[in-house]
Amino acid sequence: MALDRPSTAKSAERHPVTPEGYAKLALAALIVFVLIAVVGAAVRLTGSGLGCADWPNCSDSFIEFGTPNQAMEQANRFLSGIGAIVAAGMVTVAARRRRPYRQDLFRLSLLLIAGVVANIPLGGITVLSGLHPAAVGSHFVLGMAMIGVSTVLLWRSRHPEGPRVSKVDPITLNLSRVMVLAMMSLMLTGPVVTGSGPHAGDIEAKRFGFAVPDVARIHSINMWIFLICATVLMFRMRTLVHDQDLFRRGYALLGVIVVQGGIGYAQYEMGIPAWLVILHIVGSSLVVIATLWFYLGLFDVQSLEDLECEISTSQGAGHPAPTPQPAGSR
Repeated sequence: MALDRPSTAKSAERHPVTPEGYAKLALAALIVFVLIAVVGAAVRLTGSGLGCADWPNCSDSFIEFGTPNQAMEQANRFLSGIGAIVAAGMVTVAARRRRPYRQDLFRLSLLLIAGVVANIPLGGITVLSGLHPAAVGSHFVLGMAMIGVSTVLLWRSRHPEGPRVSKVDPITLNLSRVMVLAMMSLMLTGPVVTGSGPHAGDIEAKRFGFAVPDVARIHSINMWIFLICATVLMFRMRTLVHDQDLFRRGYALLGVIVVQGGIGYAQYEMGIPAWLVILHIVGSSLVVIATLWFYLGLFDVQSLEDLECEISTSQGAGHPAPTPQPAGSR
């Protein structure tokens, strides 16, 4: 391995990745993981979840397109397998070649690799368990987590490396963390509702057995808590922050929450039609992205160059060097 490092370094110097180029690759990876979540939902909604009754083979062979359900499930396997490997591998290799090199980007890309590695056997468990709702729900939660990591990777790739300092007071910052936790809770209660409803992926698949109105009510309360946190956060920020870009992100988040909540209520009242469920999955992806994009914007990033300059200036003036307060969310 020691012999490989010089050649890897030389290759990176010959074919470096620019910060702008890396940000584009991070965006592409995010899009791929959103598509994986949507296509996975389409498999369940079209009853194609057991189009391939075995794993890793489809049925009798590794690749089969004999029926529409097999074709749908095979497309899902290729995208969530090969597509995810390519996307995660692409940003990981590019992180090594990026100049200047950023260790934080490389570590985030390794998280995507870990997610892909976990997702492959989880997909097998989902099929071999006969689409048990716990396995299907875990598949969804992991997909949303990878969308979240991809969002953080994209945000980091567009901002300098350095200490992160909160733009808001501690109470507002803690409220924003509660908001993020409420969003994460939504990604857990949502699959419970789905796992109790009609869209199992196959007519013989097991269900949780909970009454849909009861679990839907819990999910709805979770959504209202999330919306209230985001709304109060925006009101508090009016006197604390003068960053118009951050306010635009906040209003975008509120819009996504309201639309997503409207879709949720509509699908419940209309008997959970498949086309609305697909929109709800797309909305879930957007909720994760918008929440994290807004939360990350609550911090100023002080580049290492600016920090070194500030320290030199302070020491030259006879003042103690400033110590930036970390955001605690790195």
